[in-house]
Amino acid sequence: MEIEIRDARIEDVPIVAWTVLTALDMSTDDMDRFIESCSNESTMYSWKNSIIATVNNVPVGCLIAYDGSRYDELRKKTWSSLWEDTDPSIIENTGKEAHEGEFYLDSMAILPDYRKLGIGKLLIEYAIKKGKELSCQYSSLLVDLDKPRLKAYYETMGFKEFGKMEFFGHNYYRMKYV
Repeated sequence: MEIEIRDARIEDVPIVAWTVLTALDMSTDDMDRFIESCSNESTMYSWKNSIIATVNNVPVGCLIAYDGSRYDELRKKTWSSLWEDTDPSIIENTGKEAHEGEFYLDSMAILPDYRKLGIGKLLIEYAIKKGKELSCQYSSLLVDLDKPRLKAYYETMGFKEFGKMEFFGHNYYRMKYV
């Protein structure tokens, strides 16, 4: 089995869209709308912000990550492309997931048949390296307080908790890797 981790290409948009839907626990009935948004280079879920894992040249996983200094601009474009009928004040009154100086690891998913092979760890290591190359001070992510095993997983990779936040009605640990 040959595993490769690489920056996404435009042809990877379907797995990028699947990753977002999977990470948000949404139905794939919305796939067309998400494919359109992930094809747009100026959204947070763009293929341009994605890292792909392939096995034998077939995409099997994805991690979406970006410089936190771009968060406000990316969020605005993303919401207008995916949830244009949402009251804008909801977005304005929702906390920020990512901040200046961070390389934010937003969403990750691996196809079920390829889980537990270390692919997630490889994606995260690639993202951390990419964040350093972009001169970000650290990499960060959110972990749901109700998922202690996931928090422990990130801790084994060197992430440390540095706060908590509420985001769209869920409570999260903020974690960073320096």
